[in-house]
Amino acid sequence: MIPIPDNVLKALCAGVGLAFIWRAGALAGQVKNWKGRTALHAASGLVALFTADLLGALAGLGVGLNGLTLPVSALLGVPGVGLLWAVKYLL
Repeated sequence: MIPIPDNVLKALCAGVGLAFIWRAGALAGQVKNWKGRTALHAASGLVALFTADLLGALAGLGVGLNGLTLPVSALLGVPGVGLLWAVKYLL
């Protein structure tokens, strides 16, 4: 069995995460109740955080996963992940 380099696995996981976020965005308009939209928003935020962490690790711009970034990304969704990056690298 040929070993797969870590960078390739991280890029593959990041691609799957981006595909999930894209599909979740397409589904967001079809979900009518607020509980479903909230759950979809939180799940896409967490997937975006993990994807940003993987892509950031490849580029040297990791956000980090800790007790503050997880709730922020779950509460604010994908824009919250952008906010975390902005706070870390611009302030």
